[in-house]
Amino acid sequence: MASFTYARILCALLVPTAFACTPAPASDAGRSDKTLQPATTAPNVPYRMSTDLRRNIAESPSWTAPQKPFLIYGNTWFVGPRGLGVFLIASPAGHILIDGGVPGDAVLIEANLRQLGVRLHDIKWILNTHAHSDHAGDLARLAADTGAQVIANAADAALLERGGTDDPQYGNRFAFPPVRVDRTVADGDVLRLGDLTITAHATPGHTKGNTTWTWTSCEGTRCLAIVDVGSLSAPGFHLVGNSRYPDIVRDFEHSFAVVAGLPCDIPIAPHPEMVDFWERVAKRKQHGADAMIDPTGCRAYATDARQNFEAELAAQQTPR
Repeated sequence: MASFTYARILCALLVPTAFACTPAPASDAGRSDKTLQPATTAPNVPYRMSTDLRRNIAESPSWTAPQKPFLIYGNTWFVGPRGLGVFLIASPAGHILIDGGVPGDAVLIEANLRQLGVRLHDIKWILNTHAHSDHAGDLARLAADTGAQVIANAADAALLERGGTDDPQYGNRFAFPPVRVDRTVADGDVLRLGDLTITAHATPGHTKGNTTWTWTSCEGTRCLAIVDVGSLSAPGFHLVGNSRYPDIVRDFEHSFAVVAGLPCDIPIAPHPEMVDFWERVAKRKQHGADAMIDPTGCRAYATDARQNFEAELAAQQTPR
């Protein structure tokens, strides 16, 4: 039935484009170029939202603001709340969801999926960019409701399964419901779901397992590189002499270079403002799908993030 759903979505939303509505035959479903390792089972810990997280969500109303789902390009849709990048990648062999918003966002995300005609059980994989409450907050609920496997970088698996507690930067301030990680990936791993391939690029720093995901979306014969850019910010982070994360500076420097060097036709991100996402969406009425294209977007974000990071690092290195 996944193939039927995929074809129905494409025909309903992509008929104005040159994209073919006939789904390709499902094959190699669930296969990866590398053997993905299962993680341990998340502990069954009752969850109660912290005061800090409640305040954080209240101060960021866009994180829970309804947003009508819409096509970005090819087989890639925006399905999250207004202020958080949650993305659907459709394929005949089943669908992939990236990230899960804050605790409580699953209701909104699932409603958006249904609006597109997607059955929840046609979601086969849920990928995570990093183990913070605004992107992993409702992964556990989404995984339970869809039956999908949760896939994340091995370096973030334990933090996800602890529900964000004992975070190297935040401690227990922004805990979220623990989520079982079914498979882990490392830098360069390629996941294959039918004809769809998606690559994990390790971009550590924001978390140890922060991941940038890349794939190709096509409309007719025109295929573009989509990049879900891993966060490269260090808001209030302890960068100097951090015994919990001694390699944090080296990791950030690595990640700036990785993101800047990626083939990047359409940048998207866990926080849309990172890559001027909504500004490009606003231009689509006039310029069509081409408005989403910004081949300098990944590099520009990496450059800005590096400058902000270096300023913060210099301030922490200056004797007081």
